[in-house]
Amino acid sequence: MPTFTDALSVERFDTYLKWAAGDPDLAERLYTYNVQLSAALYGPLHMQEVALRNKVDARLVQLHGAGWIHDPVVLRTAYQQACVRQVLLTLKQAGKVASRPQIVAELNFGFWSSLFGREAHHLWQALRPIFQAKGIQRSTIAHDLREIRLLRNRVAHYEPILAMPLARRYADITTLTGWLSQSAAAWIARYSIWPSLYPAVPILVPESQSGGLVAAQAVLPFLPN
Repeated sequence: MPTFTDALSVERFDTYLKWAAGDPDLAERLYTYNVQLSAALYGPLHMQEVALRNKVDARLVQLHGAGWIHDPVVLRTAYQQACVRQVLLTLKQAGKVASRPQIVAELNFGFWSSLFGREAHHLWQALRPIFQAKGIQRSTIAHDLREIRLLRNRVAHYEPILAMPLARRYADITTLTGWLSQSAAAWIARYSIWPSLYPAVPILVPESQSGGLVAAQAVLPFLPN
């Protein structure tokens, strides 16, 4: 008879089985918790990304005009230009009009994050004012966006996130969103279910003998049954 493991694949479930020290019931609870936490992150990640791209777009339109997205003086890297070309192709194949708002909505998080990387340092003085924070550095924004992107990609691809520093990443999401838009941050504070799901205790801790990660005893009461 097909089992829960069969539905997930042995390889995928094995990660949770190791964290559960071989207990299949606990492994299933950890898997379910991973799904719940991933779902709870969707809204905050969504709000942070939308706030970022809209603030960046508005600022670059102000400084470079509505055609900034096609301007090689603004988008200097091959990656950024390739992202725009791919979106234009996708919209053309879908029979959609390639308006700036449509292009902005289609560009991926990697593109928006790249605008704060070292190769886009020329944009920092232009984009610095979109963040309502004193003394903020480009490297800080770039680092936080890189880490948020890693989490976002794992959530999007249904990958395990329990071993990640989730409290820190959630703080990064809410802080960055607040720097961009107090209204967007207030939306997260009002509607996010993350605080009710994520306990102020470690989820995984090193096992004393092997050093591998296992479920912390303190988190067990918070896991779904």
